[in-house]
Amino acid sequence: MDESVQPTLSLAPLRGVTGLRFRQAFCAHMAGLDRAVAPFIATVAGTRVKPEVLRPIAPEAQPPSLPLIPQVIGKDPGQLRVMLRAMQALGYADIDLNAGCPWPFVAKKGRGSGLLRDEAALAAMLEAGCDELGPGHFSVKVRLGLDEKTLLLKRLPLIQSFPLRELCVHPRTAKQMYEGTVDLDAFARVAEACTLPLVYNGDIRTLADFQHLAARFPSVSRWMLGRGLVANPFLAESIRAGRDTRDRDRFLAWHADLLGRFAATAPGDHALLGHLKELWSYLAPTFADGRRLWDGLKLTRTRAEFERVLSLSPLRWADPAP
Repeated sequence: MDESVQPTLSLAPLRGVTGLRFRQAFCAHMAGLDRAVAPFIATVAGTRVKPEVLRPIAPEAQPPSLPLIPQVIGKDPGQLRVMLRAMQALGYADIDLNAGCPWPFVAKKGRGSGLLRDEAALAAMLEAGCDELGPGHFSVKVRLGLDEKTLLLKRLPLIQSFPLRELCVHPRTAKQMYEGTVDLDAFARVAEACTLPLVYNGDIRTLADFQHLAARFPSVSRWMLGRGLVANPFLAESIRAGRDTRDRDRFLAWHADLLGRFAATAPGDHALLGHLKELWSYLAPTFADGRRLWDGLKLTRTRAEFERVLSLSPLRWADPAP
């Protein structure tokens, strides 16, 4: 990446993790992100979308400092048009299509990464999205393929025949889920052939990871941070600063805020602990006593137990610094 060009950093749409409460707490205590892509909303049958379906992207609840791009998942272009119109009515001009979700129950239904398998269905969805939103406002997030890594390259001429805002690539196959390593050689082949603005997403866990990727792919200026930023909410601002910006007091303030936001909407301790344990499955490995801490947190059954176990940890970050 040209050092004179500031990277564009986006928050990835991790379903169940980087939702509204996470984004609100992040913006109250952290910095560095340019925008966020919301966890996907599925298309629905019929000619209207119920308000509760769109509640996670209600504009009045979004932090104003973090522009939001809604994401849609589906395979029916007619249903896509209905959803896009409903999102436009809320004021959203830029919307993303999920063509990368790797979960088998999604892909087998021809949605998410399953869209890559059906060229005609993918074309119909891209055509509907670009027609509804206009040139430069529809984007798509993909993987390399389902069980082999050359499928995206085969679909690339089709994808970039549409006036998309950008193409976001996670260089794993759907079969890999989140296991193994990203295939940087495969991403390089996509980057060489791609004429659309390209976003890299996948395994940016540390400042060093970002610097390595930025040096390898100097033509890429758009980056998406997902699990790495959840594990280290300082990651985006550390990338901006070129140094580790972690601060224990600010981390504790962020965590207390996020816990309070989760508690305000959770119907009880069971639901609250579901949110907290999902979050700490990412956070715990970044701390020196992370394994012991995670073993204790997993066994808790009430908010009080969870907070007690957490209070016993010195919360010293492991080295090297994420």
